Amino acid sequence: MCGIAGTFELAPGAVPDEALVERMTDALAHRGPDDAGLLVDPPLILGNRRLAILDLSPAGHQPMATADGALWITYNGEIYNYVELAEELRGLGRRFRTGTDTEVLLQSYQEWGEEAFARLNGDFAFAIWDREIARLTLVRDRLGVKPLYYTVARGRFRFASEIKSLLLDPAVRRKPNEGRLADFLARGLIDHTSETLFDGIHQLSPGCLLTVSRLGVGGQRRWYAAHPAAIRPVDVAATVRELFVDAVRLRLRSDVPVGTALSGGMDSSSVMTVASMLNRAAGAEPPTSFSARSDDPTVDEGVYIAEVVARTGGRNVDVFLADGDVVESVDELLWFMDEPFHSPAVYGHWRVLERARTEGMIVMLEGQAGDEVFCGYDHLLPAFVYTFLRSGRLRAAATTIGARVAIGRVGRRRAVIDAVKHLAPPFLRARRLPLWLGDKVGPTCAVVPGRDVRSHQRHLLGVSPLPAFLHHDDRNSMSVGVESRSPFFDHRLAEVALALRPADLLRNGALKSPLRDAMRGLVPDAIVDRRDKQGFSVDQASWVRGRLGDAIETTLADERTAARGYVRVPELHTLLAEVRAGGRGIDELWRAFVTERWLRIFIDPDVIDVPAAVQLRAGAIQAGDCVTRPVDAWGDAAATAT
Repeated sequence: MCGIAGTFELAPGAVPDEALVERMTDALAHRGPDDAGLLVDPPLILGNRRLAILDLSPAGHQPMATADGALWITYNGEIYNYVELAEELRGLGRRFRTGTDTEVLLQSYQEWGEEAFARLNGDFAFAIWDREIARLTLVRDRLGVKPLYYTVARGRFRFASEIKSLLLDPAVRRKPNEGRLADFLARGLIDHTSETLFDGIHQLSPGCLLTVSRLGVGGQRRWYAAHPAAIRPVDVAATVRELFVDAVRLRLRSDVPVGTALSGGMDSSSVMTVASMLNRAAGAEPPTSFSARSDDPTVDEGVYIAEVVARTGGRNVDVFLADGDVVESVDELLWFMDEPFHSPAVYGHWRVLERARTEGMIVMLEGQAGDEVFCGYDHLLPAFVYTFLRSGRLRAAATTIGARVAIGRVGRRRAVIDAVKHLAPPFLRARRLPLWLGDKVGPTCAVVPGRDVRSHQRHLLGVSPLPAFLHHDDRNSMSVGVESRSPFFDHRLAEVALALRPADLLRNGALKSPLRDAMRGLVPDAIVDRRDKQGFSVDQASWVRGRLGDAIETTLADERTAARGYVRVPELHTLLAEVRAGGRGIDELWRAFVTERWLRIFIDPDVIDVPAAVQLRAGAIQAGDCVTRPVDAWGDAAATAT
């Protein structure tokens, strides 16, 4: 994984600003503490900060060129099937100078053009410069695991892995996108469109590409759309198990240490047990795992974590969290996030990855996206009831209502009422805006899935919550120089899951049945049979009663908060009192709090600068060390790299 940045001058004869792109690149130093590079080839400049994962030698330096110098790439991500692709390319007569997936990607594009993208199994965002036709092509992976942002200001096209890099250009406005700000404040939505919370700054959508030339900036063009596998598997459990094991196998490829994040849930437990199995088969020890822990037994997962550790025989590191830490660190974390985040749990995940890095882990396997791929959320049960009723499966519908009661979330009367409410058209199920939302926010985007399970599955993957989770996971991991990988991002798994029937996804009242069946015998039965889904959580209820609540109150009391007009402060003070007394509304309070902190960090200042705490994380490569590589010297540079 790396940080990428660049510029393209759209006006004829304009000269790109090398010093600016160098600053843009170095603002991403936390993403790539191992190396830095620039390619200067007017009207274009490409920048890269490298986190070395494969082929740790200088041969992996970026931007990287093909042997003939016709193509250059700056790349962030991993192509997990690079070994197989390299072998196929060797069969076509190609030779490699490095052991990197970067070179495999570059030569794949030179061999197959845009058709190469469909051959990639990985998480990636990259920019390829074709010198012969003077065209820049930006590409993002299928699910949007790796970020890529861009903007056009004063005839200049800028792009970068993170928004803060773009903000270093004085021509880029720092103005809130009030419509998307309303989406976040009202519903916690983020990354659900190509717009960002910054007016005029966009993200390249998942599975899309964008071309830039002196003719202008083309529109986003889709190269991949999530689709069901061509054939629904006959043996669902066997197919899911085979694909999942292979997805883990590919993601264990690394020239640096690999660890795992472990909660007591089905997804991370599956990752840990399969990774341990594969390591032992290769004669290696199980990966070290890292777990967020709490002194509150209602949110702590220690019992289930211990089950997995006992099964795998691995070493586990517990990370305990406190509310004082999040209060002291929220501004720093917001700096890395670029945009507000929906929950204090994001902070907990950040601390787990930070601890993993201090223990020497450069790559971390995680269980992200299992619930989105296999419909593992209990709030989807009314959608299953609707889908079963629609197909005449009355017994399955009744069993599903009973399952929701058995989980313990609601009583039978409430479960029946919710199922009946779900029969209403989608627009009638849109949540009302909160009373504390101010008058200044723009119109919200009422994104509501259809009533059936398939609509909800696509919504989870493409609208909410997965896009937001991907944003948080990328920033958390890259802020501490760690590459995060999840086997559930493997597109083959997602395509099989999209081909499954609702009765395959929920069987006998058990959500996520394909994964449970696939992992039985590997993952402890106590976890496979577990119905009380916890999710990654922190003790936020007690935090709000302590220092976090005090910080929220202080921020709300500041006259700047009310003056903006985005929230109604008196209503939020009332809500805070209710939450401190044990009522609901923590999520809404948090969103209002971090939005105000975000506005002060990114919108209010006259100058965007890197906080001192962030500079300490940047590593050994500083601005003056960035290597400038003029394109007319590519041959010498390539020789040096090898």
